[in-house]
Amino acid sequence: MHSVGIDIGKRQHVAAICRRGERTADKPVLRFGADRAGLADLERWLARHGPVERVVMESSGHYWLPLAAALHRASVPVAIINPVSANAFGKRRLQRVKSDPADARTLAALGMADQPRTREPLAGAELREAARFAMHLVTEQSRIDNKITRLIDLGFPELEQAYDDPTCRSALAVLRLAPTAAAVARKRVATLADANRLPGHRAVGTKKAERISALAKDTIAPPELAAQIGFEMELLIAQHDLLEQQIAQAEGRVAGLLDGELARRLQTIPGVGPAICATLIAEIGDIQRFTDFDQLVAYAGVHPAEKSSGQKGADPETSWHMAKTGNAYVRAALYRMSIVGLQHNPTIKAHYARKRAQGKSKMNAVGHCMKKSLAIVWGIWRGGHDFTPEPPIA
Repeated sequence: MHSVGIDIGKRQHVAAICRRGERTADKPVLRFGADRAGLADLERWLARHGPVERVVMESSGHYWLPLAAALHRASVPVAIINPVSANAFGKRRLQRVKSDPADARTLAALGMADQPRTREPLAGAELREAARFAMHLVTEQSRIDNKITRLIDLGFPELEQAYDDPTCRSALAVLRLAPTAAAVARKRVATLADANRLPGHRAVGTKKAERISALAKDTIAPPELAAQIGFEMELLIAQHDLLEQQIAQAEGRVAGLLDGELARRLQTIPGVGPAICATLIAEIGDIQRFTDFDQLVAYAGVHPAEKSSGQKGADPETSWHMAKTGNAYVRAALYRMSIVGLQHNPTIKAHYARKRAQGKSKMNAVGHCMKKSLAIVWGIWRGGHDFTPEPPIA
């Protein structure tokens, strides 16, 4: 029984073989195309070398998916490993050459030495793809919201005194009516108060509208930019609304793929819809592989990382930042979960208020809420219960 390593490329793959009892792979390799003819070449090459115990390939990118699925259908055992594991194995073997054949030999030797577990390579792939697409839309909407925030800083910076999140549904309803402070100042209070008055939505209200109007009349926004900011704001809000519709469609698609008690329990968390739930399930996988919460935090990349040297970062409040070294899809889900939770999850809302009271900036407090959201997921997933709000802290 042999171990085969395949280095994946866009148009061409490279395969190497490591024989049982050997520490290193054979020098000769097979280069084959990423098409039906190339797959036939690989199958003939494998048949000449006898029984294959496992084929090892990395999970980087997406080009490995068609080949892994084809090999699995041909009853060839496939092991998909993290590229970090392959890199660490190469360093352990003091590998100095970086090339496609060298990488294929490293994977073949890793398969023989470490014997990674084989599995169905596309198990859960449809749910993972659907969840990632939905979270991609969420990420795109976040980028649009950041651009809207920049325009607010230029055209109506005082709006943040009325809203903690100036891109929330209510604030955007005001900006649709009047995209700048100058435009808001020209609106009647009653008109502003009726903004966002839709079925299932809460209107701005007279008290809030009066405050917004007063802030607009005392703005420091430069009038020279008002026309251009209004033009850009209208287009960006239209993009935000289009993405909101697409996110709803994507979540509907994900909801049709979700099943089981775990999905139901996770969706009892306020702010967790089908897309967030599917992302957590698909990306985290078996939560029992994390022996403690800190390992899951590191996997998600929401742990703090110090960035200080000499005088830089002397202030402890600014020398620590979110590491962002883990799974980006999980982080996107936690960000969405936190932003929605500020409105609907009492636990997240209280946690955010505590961090702001400690002097944390808004984004820093949101980062803490992301870690808190992950802690809620950890407790529900491992504990096997529905969401229950935490008791208020005296």
